[in-house]
Amino acid sequence: MLKLGCKAVGLAAFTFCIGMICGLLFPIYIVAVVETALILLIAYFCLFRF
Repeated sequence: MLKLGCKAVGLAAFTFCIGMICGLLFPIYIVAVVETALILLIAYFCLFRF
């Protein structure tokens, strides 16, 4: 179970970093779309891949 928690935290941190970089470079609507896609990807990996 610890392995799943570590991977989930790592994916969440990655999503946050991508969101921060996108926030500096792109308008807010692009950031929202990217963040939503990455959060859905994290949910998919946490539920079905780990």
